[in-house]
Order: sequence, then structure tokens, then C-alpha cells
Amino acid sequence: MSSTTVRADEATARLLPEVTAFIERQLDDYPDACGPLRTTVRKVIDRGRCERNETALPLLTHAAITGVPEPAVPVAAAHLLWWRAANAFDDIADGHADATLYGLGTGPALMAALECGHGLPLRALAALDLPAALRESLISDYLDGWTLTNDGRIRDLVNTVATVDPQSVLTTYEHKGGSAYAMACGMTARIAGCADAVTAAWREFGYTVGTLLQFRIDEEDLRDERAAELRPGTATYRLVCAVRRLTGTERRRALRLLAEAADSPGSRAEIKAMLLDPAVQAATLATRDSLLRQAHDLLDRLAVPSDHTTALRALADAAARPAAAGPAADGRTTGTFWESHPSATAGHPTPAAP
Repeated sequence: MSSTTVRADEATARLLPEVTAFIERQLDDYPDACGPLRTTVRKVIDRGRCERNETALPLLTHAAITGVPEPAVPVAAAHLLWWRAANAFDDIADGHADATLYGLGTGPALMAALECGHGLPLRALAALDLPAALRESLISDYLDGWTLTNDGRIRDLVNTVATVDPQSVLTTYEHKGGSAYAMACGMTARIAGCADAVTAAWREFGYTVGTLLQFRIDEEDLRDERAAELRPGTATYRLVCAVRRLTGTERRRALRLLAEAADSPGSRAEIKAMLLDPAVQAATLATRDSLLRQAHDLLDRLAVPSDHTTALRALADAAARPAAAGPAADGRTTGTFWESHPSATAGHPTPAAP
């Protein structure tokens, strides 16, 4: 990691207490009669699964535009809340919870996640001391991201390898992962005073980085014995490319192996070998690398050279590269939010782990 990236990371890390304090103020504004809701939402925030760039992306984006990250604290808070909700719903949809989620009953956890990702951030945005038109635009941006991401998640659940093409998968990735990043970048650009065309370009940068992360998740799943995407036969870009290359008997055999993947290690091993075919690998990496070039080109056009721009570029590069194999490769946390962000604990008691 370069020294400029380290300095930029330090500049954003020192704002984590402000992000958490902003969220605490929103929770403190709940009526006394809503104490159980406040307590449960706090637990979802504390114990839920973090997103890799939930606070860094908006803070670095604002700093790349203006030189300072501080005004993006409300966007960072909204982005964090959005991801706690999205990841809670994902954990349920992907079967990572049974009767409990994050140490809570599944029902209360999901109700709190809905409040965390919808009511709480929308009220926070509506209360910002900004011109009315800007507040309305921020709320619209947030709702657009919420809607598109839900569409992407539904696509991800209902798409099948036999019925979709690579472009359809890219749309799913853009909606599922890219929409939240686009929302965060677009809202930040608005707060920074960017013109509509520039705001749209920053939103495109967010879409690109979020889509790159979907490719990274797919790569990590290939190395993960849990095979979270392969077991249910999720229509990933690489898998769709691999199956579409096959015809006749080979295609029917591949689809049969997919149907057996949930319960058959042998079938999963054969599918993995198919996914690592050099032609499939080349097609997947060509699309990923094209997206990364697009992210770099957008940064070249949108941000002047600075430590924060360098850090933002490194964030895009990291989105394209699979992380080292390990139990936390999917971004799941092993403790609370405050434990995962040590600089955020000042003046805040560390909650008990679930």
C-alpha cells in the first residue's frame, strides 16, 4: 500500500466516530415508546455483516472532489445502514440463518433491518440542513438505489444458467451490487456541489466498482470450500459463459452437474474444472478488466490527482482483485461493528458479541 493511500485511509478512518455518532443521533431521536425497535436496530448495526467500502467510498469520493471528506459523513452513514439491511436480507435469502439472525429472532431482525435500510436513513436525509431541492434529490437517489438493488437481488434468485446470457448477468450485477455504490457516489457528488452531468458520471463510477466486486465475489467463491454460489447453481457470469460454450450432450451434462451440485462434491469439482477452463477464464477476465479500465478512465476525468484520488483508485483496483483465501473473504464480520472499526469506539461502549 502506498504512503499516499495510507494517509488517505487515515483521513477517512478518523471520521468513523463521526459516522457512528451521526447514526446514534438518529437512533436517539426515536420516541421513547419505540425502545424495543431502537434496541433491535442497534443490534443489527452492531452485529450485522459489514460491506468492504461502506464508509470509505463516500468519504474518499468527496475528498477526491473537494479535498476534504467531512461533508460526506451523512452519506457514509446512510450507505452503512443500507448495507446492514441488504446483508441481513441476503443472509436470510442465502440460507445463512435459521430461527435466529445475529443473535436475534429472525422476525425481529428482519423488521429491524427494514427500518435500518429504509426508515432510519430516509428520516436522517430529510432532516439534513440543506436546501430543500438538494434534500429531495438525495432521498430520490437513495430510493432509486434501494429499488434497483432489490431488482438485482430478485434477478439473482430467479435467474437460471439455462435461461440467461452474460449481458443479463451483467445487468444483475450492476443492479445488485452496483446500485448501492452508485447511490453513494451520486449522493456524495451532489453534496459536493457537482453539476448533474458530473454527478451522473460519479454514479457511473460507483456502478462500475460495485459490479467489479461481484466478479471478485465469484472468484473468491471458486476458492472457497463452502461454494456458496456454486451449491445453489447461482447464474454467475463465469458459469453462464462456461455453459453457453457447450452444446448437445455436453450442455445437458453440465446442467445435470449443476442440479447435483448442492449435495455432490464430485459434481462441484467437475463444475469448478469447467469454470477454470482457459477460454472461460479469458472471457471473464476480459470483461472484468474492461470494467476496471472504465473505472480508471472515469477517475482520470472526474478527480484531480491527490492522495484521496489515489486511494479511490486503489479501492477500485481492490474491487477487481480476489482477496487472499480465508474465512473472512466474503466480508463477513467476526465481531461487532465497533470491534471491526476500532477508531470508532472512542466514547462508545463496545457491545457484547452475539
